[in-house]
Amino acid sequence: MTRPKSFHEQIVETLGRRIVSGEIAPQGQVPTEAALAESLGVGRLALREAMKALAARGLVVIRPKTGTHVLPREHWNLFDPLVLKWHTQAAAIDRKFLADLIELRRVIEPAAARLAAANGSDADIALMRESFEAMVAARTREDYIQADLRFHGMLLKASGNQFIGQLAGALSEVLKTSFSASSTHSADAAALGLHEDLLRACEARDPQAADQAVQALIARAVRNIASGQVVQGGPSQA
Repeated sequence: MTRPKSFHEQIVETLGRRIVSGEIAPQGQVPTEAALAESLGVGRLALREAMKALAARGLVVIRPKTGTHVLPREHWNLFDPLVLKWHTQAAAIDRKFLADLIELRRVIEPAAARLAAANGSDADIALMRESFEAMVAARTREDYIQADLRFHGMLLKASGNQFIGQLAGALSEVLKTSFSASSTHSADAAALGLHEDLLRACEARDPQAADQAVQALIARAVRNIASGQVVQGGPSQA
């Protein structure tokens, strides 16, 4: 059961979405505290705490005499789960943003797949299979996404590289965003087949096949995005 958002979280999300969507433009000034408090129907103290949360994510800078300004995008913490979520909730997802996500996957996942096939422990590979079987058995979008994320997270951990392994947590929301952006409206046996190819390559200890399999998964995500299959609420297929 999803926990209801607190009043503070609701204010942060409302303002965060406005910034990420461009409603409040980068390097533009945020409306005055008095104006925002009135428009949102909130107290100034609650508003200040929300602004501090946005500043911690690199979205705004608070200056006592000149007010609060939106920072350029390069200052934003794009790995923050909320910032990623706001991007995917925008009316039109930024294509450059999606391209950069795909590029990040192309840098990290093929290397992780090669290492997992070469160095992954039997226990690591078994957990990949367990996650894959959960994907096959999933009956809801949420169950599928969670199993998909576990599968890709275990791939990173199975690499045996402690730095790549620790990226699993940080990349979870990046992958979720990429998955959502490249999803289709219905479950797709082809997507499961590509995941199974990757799993079997790791089980067979074949680094080259593992590399090719993960590249095929990423290429499929690219094709879906290019064909306009960028939807909100569909099952993950990446």
